[in-house]
Amino acid sequence: MTLYRARLHYCLAHAAARAAAVALALCLPLLYLPTTALAQGDIADDCAPNNKNRPLTCATREKAAAIVPTFAHDWVPLAKVPESLRDRLCLICEGRYIDPLAQENTSTRPEKTELHARADSTEMGDTEVVLVGDVTAIQGYRQMRSDTATIDREKETATLVGNVTLREPGMLLLGDNAKIYANTGEAIMYDAEFVFHDKHLRGYADILERDENDIIHIHNGIFTHCPPEERDWVVLSDTLDVDIEEGLATAHQATLELAGVPVFYTPWLRLPLDDRRRTGFLWPDFGNDSDGGLDINVPFYFNLAPNYDALYAPRFIQERGLDHELQARYLNPLVGDWFVGGAYLPDDERYRDQIPDNESADRWLGILRQNGLFEERWRSRIDYSEASDVDYMRDLETANIDAQRSTSLLQMASVDYLGDNWLTSLRAQQFQSLADDITNNYEELPQLTSVYRSAGMPFALEPIALAQYSNFGADEEVVTGERIYGEAGMSYPMLWRFGSLTPTLKYRQVDYELTNAQTFPEDSPSAGSTVFGVDGELIFERQTSFNDRNLLQTLEPRIYYLYSEREDQRDQPLFDSADLTFNYYQLFRDTRFSGHDRLDDANQISGGVTTRYIDEKTGRDLLSASIGQIYYFEDRDVQLLRELAPETQTTSDIAGEVAFAPTARFGVRTSLVWDPNEERMESSFIEGRYTMDNGSIFNLGYAFRREYFAELRTSQDVRSLQPQTEEVRASSYLPLDNNWSLFAAINYSLEENLSVEDMIGVEYDSCCWTFRLLNLRYYNNDNGVLPDFDNPELERNQTLQFQVVLKGMGGLGNRITNIMQDMIRGFDERGY
Repeated sequence: MTLYRARLHYCLAHAAARAAAVALALCLPLLYLPTTALAQGDIADDCAPNNKNRPLTCATREKAAAIVPTFAHDWVPLAKVPESLRDRLCLICEGRYIDPLAQENTSTRPEKTELHARADSTEMGDTEVVLVGDVTAIQGYRQMRSDTATIDREKETATLVGNVTLREPGMLLLGDNAKIYANTGEAIMYDAEFVFHDKHLRGYADILERDENDIIHIHNGIFTHCPPEERDWVVLSDTLDVDIEEGLATAHQATLELAGVPVFYTPWLRLPLDDRRRTGFLWPDFGNDSDGGLDINVPFYFNLAPNYDALYAPRFIQERGLDHELQARYLNPLVGDWFVGGAYLPDDERYRDQIPDNESADRWLGILRQNGLFEERWRSRIDYSEASDVDYMRDLETANIDAQRSTSLLQMASVDYLGDNWLTSLRAQQFQSLADDITNNYEELPQLTSVYRSAGMPFALEPIALAQYSNFGADEEVVTGERIYGEAGMSYPMLWRFGSLTPTLKYRQVDYELTNAQTFPEDSPSAGSTVFGVDGELIFERQTSFNDRNLLQTLEPRIYYLYSEREDQRDQPLFDSADLTFNYYQLFRDTRFSGHDRLDDANQISGGVTTRYIDEKTGRDLLSASIGQIYYFEDRDVQLLRELAPETQTTSDIAGEVAFAPTARFGVRTSLVWDPNEERMESSFIEGRYTMDNGSIFNLGYAFRREYFAELRTSQDVRSLQPQTEEVRASSYLPLDNNWSLFAAINYSLEENLSVEDMIGVEYDSCCWTFRLLNLRYYNNDNGVLPDFDNPELERNQTLQFQVVLKGMGGLGNRITNIMQDMIRGFDERGY
């Protein structure tokens, strides 16, 4: 055995300027060799384990002898894969690529390290050196092996023959023979195979060529994500140009084969090798909807600059026409993050038959969003959406359940200043109604708010100050006007380890200047109210255990007294106020209304208690339960609507909440409201979620809300303020084995005894590809509540979506993923 140590000369200087993965590896045999060689006995003596002067190169020689992988092409069967590396992809592939150089230190370029080479024997001539038998060279993290290597010093070429192996972390190249031209840096490998471990990609080529620009050209080659011995899908191309530095592969005259059957041909196809953004076509979306027929979307992405890009997607809808969709993003620290989107569908054929002849059938959607933070003081936000008509979202956003449920589009812009002690906000906001019977959305043009930000220091007086100016407008002939709201006061928080006590005193005032106030006795109503509250809480703790788990149990009783002066506000408008949903946390709020149109009256005391079981090791709440009630000392005269009678109950409903999560995979949460006077449940909500190691997801929920009636002031009649609803929601993603999965979701109305929304689908997931088929049915939600199921003209919409993901190449159809994430809580698309 002969050991050669030499410095790279021409080859190193040439390869140092290059960044391709195989540039230096292909130059490794071009060595200026010494004229003498060490004898086999000398080597053995030098590297003997008991030699105190053992050379450092001995470790390199031993490493070189071990670089032959245990398994072909670095593919390791599942039974041999360590448990820590058995992820889902490994399970469905029944194995994985394991790179023997994965742990190599890549911080130092190979060009800056010593080169070590060895062979069984050598033949030296005047112009040629022939290395024979297990030729191995190592330089840093790059390695080469062949049966023989012939180096021509005059022509500065090297020929490698027999079982040629070139590797570095993340890449393996194999071939029968290779030739390297040192003067140009070119290299050619014949009958080559390649593996990219991290990308899970492999391929073959008649000729693998590296040009002087470090571009790898694969001639008459194929590549696939499938494991060895499988070819569910492959891409065949006359030429595949791989630019590792840019992370791009470009195929010419490419054909996609599925199970050996050609299904798609393109003269040019660009494929990304990493996550960097690229200009080019994205995979299309396919679907079918009962309201539009066949739906095909073919997006094209523009990578214009590092901080801005665009996406144009022509979308063909069989019964409507060609819809043009555009999105653009712009990121700049000076002006924030911007998103501009829109769609334009000229002369919607189906919509034209539903509207009068004098109305336009052109349909469009515009979206503008912005978020910015400047110098940690100024914050800006824009969220503006506008559609051509109230039916746009229902007709054209068929793969977005949230859009189907929307009753309005937000149109808002705001700017905030975050001072040391003050937060000042300027906002303009309005809504575009998407429901024919919802028209009372007021515009805020503008609203200016300034609030004092308390430092929250215990045992110190904390000022309370808020001032707000609002200008409310509307498109209808309703009362509009300006409103000024303010509050000022003090609080004194006292905090101890065992609890807290916080008294608060403040005064609230609201003033109006009204327009179109024909139904109001005056144009400038006003109201003021003093508020006093004391909030006290104690915390008791004890250590306990359950099932060999150390726990900390707490008992947290809380009492809150609230007094607010009564002021007649029946002659004031209702711009932005609403009743707050009654639950446990409402017991300790200082108002029962949102907005500032109503200053509620109160003389009451709330009592509640919470207990928690906390895992001492993780600090996570395993169980928390709360229950409480309000005791009223006076009637509540101030109501949201002026025609409603005062509330006269002496106690509120009993509110409770429970959250139980003994493990990270299982959890139940519930919220209940019980009427002790009528001895009945007013509202209840319970939801449970369970996940498994194999990716299974099970969600089950129940929600009930009783119809709410309020008495009128001028008669004994009552008015229904909310309809009764009772529904069950269930969803699941259920893997049947490593390949097949079922998924489904349903929202079932117990009131109507029918499904309001349901979805069912199937997924086949293999090592090579994933296929999903989904069917979604739903009713249009025109007014934000349940549809009128007694309407004989009510129709159920249906959409069929399918998705094909070729592992390593992206997917066909991403709208199905959006539906699954919306309807199956906890579902998250797997990345490969």
